[in-house]
Amino acid sequence: MDNSEKLTLDNRFAQMARRAGIIAKTSDPWIRWHAYLTRWTEDACFAIQELMEDMPLPATALDVATGTGTPVLDLAKAWPQCRFEACDIATESIEIARLLAQEEELRHISFKVCAAEELDDPDASFDMLTCFFSLMYLKHTSRAIDQFLRVLKPGGCMVITTWTGDNQLFRLVKDAFAMTDHTYPDGQNPFMFSDSRALKVLFEDKPVSNLQVRARKTVLNWEGNEQELWAFFKDCNPVINTLLSVLSADEREEKEQHIYSLLSGFKIGGNILFEADMLVCSAQNNDLPL
Repeated sequence: MDNSEKLTLDNRFAQMARRAGIIAKTSDPWIRWHAYLTRWTEDACFAIQELMEDMPLPATALDVATGTGTPVLDLAKAWPQCRFEACDIATESIEIARLLAQEEELRHISFKVCAAEELDDPDASFDMLTCFFSLMYLKHTSRAIDQFLRVLKPGGCMVITTWTGDNQLFRLVKDAFAMTDHTYPDGQNPFMFSDSRALKVLFEDKPVSNLQVRARKTVLNWEGNEQELWAFFKDCNPVINTLLSVLSADEREEKEQHIYSLLSGFKIGGNILFEADMLVCSAQNNDLPL
C-alpha cells in the first residue's frame, strides 16, 4: 500500500468514526436509526428515475428536508451529470449526509443547513426539486410550496413523495392498540398527505401545470430484529409511548411481547418485510420570471 492509498483509507476511517460519534450523541431518532432506513426509501429514487425517462435529465437539482441524505445520494449516483444541492434544518443530519457523500466520493452534491420554508437560493436556480417523505412534518406547508416554486426554473419539475395509510406496520400497531386514528404532537402526522386529494389541494392556487399524483406499492425492508424495529417505531411515534405509559408494567410487557410476535410473522430470510404504499406527486413550475 503506497502513501496515497493509506491516506485515503485513513480519511475514510476518520469519516466513519466522526459519523459514529454524531450518531452516538444525537437525540434525533431519524439519525440514530438511519443505517436501518436506507432501504426504505430506495424505491422513491426508482420512481423519480422512471418519471424522468421521457424528459431531459436535470442539470441542477435541490433536495429539501434531506435528512441524512437518503435517497438523494442514490439519485446523485444515478445522475452524475447533475449538480445536486441538499438542505435540512437539522445540523447533525447534514453532517451525516455530507460524510456519507464523501465516503461515496460524490463530489457533485453539496449540503447546507436551511429550513424548507425559508430557502436561501436565488429565484429560478434549479431544474428539479425533490422532497422525500418530509412534507407532512413541515409546519407551514403552503409557504414551503411557494419556496419550492420560487427556486425552480420555469418549466422545472417538482417531485414530492409521501406515505399513505395503507402500511402493514401501521395497521399492525393500530390493531394492537385498538387505535381509531393517529394523533401526533405539533401536527406532525405521517399521514397528513396520505391521499391524492390532500396533495392536490396544496397546489390549487399555485402556478403549476401537469400536476399528477401516482400511487406506488413498495416493500419496506428492515435489516434488524423485532426489538430494534419496535424501538425505532416508538422513537419516531411519540403517541405509542403515551399509550404504553397508561399500562401497568405487566400489561406493557405483555403488549410488547405481542408486538414482537406479530412482527416475527413478517420475517423472511432474517429481515422483516412489510408492504406499504407511497404517493408520488409531480408538477411543473408554470410561473414565468418578471
